[in-house]
Amino acid sequence: KLNASFRKPRKFGFADYIWGVLLSFPLWTVSCVDNKYDLDKDIDMTVNVGGEYLTIPAGSSDTAYLSKIIEVEEGDILQPDATTRVYHLTKKDDINVEPTTVKEVTVGATTTDLEAIEIVNNTGVSFSDAEVSADITTSGDFEATANDIDEALKELGSLRVKTPVDLNLTIDFNISGGDLTFNQVKANKLKIVFPDYIVFKDDEGIQDNELILDEEVLSVNGSSYTRTLKVEGYKFGDAVDSGRKPNAEGSLTIEGNISMEGDVVTSGISGTGALALVPKAVLEEMNINSVTGVIQPKIEAETTKIELNDLPDFLKDEDTRLDITNPVILLKANNPLNTPVEIDAILTPLRDNTAIAGNSVKIGAGDIVLTPGDNMIALSRKGDSSIDGATNVKVEDMNNLLKIIPDDIDVMLTPVVRNKEYYTAELGKAYEMPASYEVDVPLSFEQGLNIVYNDSVQDLNKDLNDLDKIRLKNAKIMLSVDNAIPLKLQLKAENVQIKDVYGNELTAVKKTMEEDKQYVTESTDGEKPATSELVLSLTSDDTAFLSKIDRICFKITAVPGSATDVPLKDTQWLKVTSVKLSVPGGVNVDLN
Repeated sequence: KLNASFRKPRKFGFADYIWGVLLSFPLWTVSCVDNKYDLDKDIDMTVNVGGEYLTIPAGSSDTAYLSKIIEVEEGDILQPDATTRVYHLTKKDDINVEPTTVKEVTVGATTTDLEAIEIVNNTGVSFSDAEVSADITTSGDFEATANDIDEALKELGSLRVKTPVDLNLTIDFNISGGDLTFNQVKANKLKIVFPDYIVFKDDEGIQDNELILDEEVLSVNGSSYTRTLKVEGYKFGDAVDSGRKPNAEGSLTIEGNISMEGDVVTSGISGTGALALVPKAVLEEMNINSVTGVIQPKIEAETTKIELNDLPDFLKDEDTRLDITNPVILLKANNPLNTPVEIDAILTPLRDNTAIAGNSVKIGAGDIVLTPGDNMIALSRKGDSSIDGATNVKVEDMNNLLKIIPDDIDVMLTPVVRNKEYYTAELGKAYEMPASYEVDVPLSFEQGLNIVYNDSVQDLNKDLNDLDKIRLKNAKIMLSVDNAIPLKLQLKAENVQIKDVYGNELTAVKKTMEEDKQYVTESTDGEKPATSELVLSLTSDDTAFLSKIDRICFKITAVPGSATDVPLKDTQWLKVTSVKLSVPGGVNVDLN
């Protein structure tokens, strides 16, 4: 038999298998029967074998499973599923998302001086042990300012501190115009009203931002009154447009009023002069670390590169075009914010570090939404990934990423908070958003498929060079093939090159294939085989052309057939049931 050896190992053994069998037909020898004759001189030892048509059976082949034709190694991104045996291109890695932080807000300390109120006026005759009641009505402006507010804070509904700060209320008593003395000043239903947006700690005894002082001694012998209240923050509103919006420079001025009204009773008065009540409120600086409002933080994710390395050669040819039924990219992410995060995405396939024109895929306008907590978003061509727990998003042009197999796919994700409703966020906290991707491309094809496989059979000359004793001008190689693979295969005559030992193409050998004899019909279900016959005709004026062949190079294409959405499995197979060399007119054997 003719034995074909290979210079380098290849994962796809289809070429070796077909052509090795194709060229393995028996040779024969003729020996002399009587040494009295000089056969070279006396007898023309050119023998014709076969008459008008000689067909030499060359046998059949073993069953070639896809697991042998498409060989994969551990770590390759093309692997058969352990259960279904369907081939999948798989790749997964992390996506680097920068921690998101909205910086703290500092509201400066503020002092409110209420207008002084005269509660005793004794400029005439001195008297003692007198008791004087006075009506109190006074107020003062409250104004606090916050600067350098993070641009993420679009509207502030409420501001909270982790540790309450002090609001110190003091009431001083000033004597003027004489030698007036008094024993005490007592409040009689004296009400202090604070701005309604100041949030006091619950146990301060304040109702509706009103502090009531009743029967409470405010001063003894001229002492001042002091009351410290604990403040937890500000609350402006519960819904959009009820809060406060920072200006374009990131500043906010909080304005309001503190008022006081009611009665005070001064007793034990003696001497002359006037007594004034002077109230004041001082609120300490507040470092806000929690905000409720419209918050739209900037979230940055690095461009992720999906590297499609370790692909089989038949998927990397420049003429290969894939039409994958349902490629899937699964995005996993934890959203730590109390608001949905929308993802705008641009996926760009690249070859040789250059974008493949027209094949980018853009996803946006709220198609990908991460709800608070863990998320799985499955992007697929059909909008059905069959992944438990995943939210499916239909991306009809998903196949663009793989139509021309890229070296890499750049994934540019832009997380955006577009929510204009209120939610709460901690300020100064680094919100981590761990994310990853998983690419899953089951090899199941549609009508746009065009896979190209290049291969060759080499080192044939050492077996064929003795065939110079056989003279023929044409031959046909006929193969009967059973195909249980759901791919229609085509071998065109122009995709076959025959070369000599020096690598030069034997252009004198003409190759032809009839249209209906160049296809291997696909299995429509990937289980039941279809039977086909391939016929390659070789013609040459050089009657010893077989003896000069060293290498047969060919390009096989998988083209659209009737089987769509049928996955490739490593259990599917191809079998050459018979290989024949047919020689019209028989074979002339030169035994001279």
